[in-house]
Amino acid sequence: MDIQQLRSWIFELYDPLENDRQYIVFDADRGNLIIDVPTFSERAVRLICGTGRATTIVVTNANRAREAGKFRDALGAQIAAHSEDAEAVQGGADVRLEDDERIRPDARALRVRGEGHGATVVLLRKAGGVLVVGDLDLATPAAKALMPLEFSAVLAAQRPPVWNAGKDGFLAMQSELPRPHKRFGILLDAPWDRAYKGRLEDKMYPHDPIVPREVTVGREAAMGPETLVVADVTRERLAKAPRPLREDER
Repeated sequence: MDIQQLRSWIFELYDPLENDRQYIVFDADRGNLIIDVPTFSERAVRLICGTGRATTIVVTNANRAREAGKFRDALGAQIAAHSEDAEAVQGGADVRLEDDERIRPDARALRVRGEGHGATVVLLRKAGGVLVVGDLDLATPAAKALMPLEFSAVLAAQRPPVWNAGKDGFLAMQSELPRPHKRFGILLDAPWDRAYKGRLEDKMYPHDPIVPREVTVGREAAMGPETLVVADVTRERLAKAPRPLREDER
């Protein structure tokens, strides 16, 4: 378990062995907001305390709620969980969240439901909007409910943070971005298109005026056609010129 400061206002708790991440939103006035907690350990408590006083722990699903009770006792913070996940917290949640509710002025919690258990995502009111999704897979149909939201960064538990074009990446996962129709010129498709393969094969014949009949020699390519002819003739004359015989040929 380690910690790193991603921005001036947010820290990342990272377990490289599990590829698991939790986030701490720094706030000197209201106290830090912790979104999900790792497996309880003394080191994890020390790392969290090193960022400042924590006042609220938000759990994004029932699995993440199981360790939250231990951190509440160690940190003296409140636990905010959706009503569907509150019973998974040891001792119960201190704050029961609804489907769309503000945890505090700069953090909004929204509930997403799919075929399995629901998940809570947190939208932080930072520059461009920051969406913390926890374990939610943004490629699933359940995540379509997040499309109306405006955000530029995505912080997930199992993936590295995406700070730029996070909304575009999310839409691409949902196959919602328009796919440009590639064109080359006016009539032909782009040459990098697979469909273009073989389009010019019927043009590669000597009778076609756009294909040169003579092979251009690399070192003569910039000399022009007249120089090429002279060079070819000179080469033929040199090849036919008599050569002195070696001793073994006499």
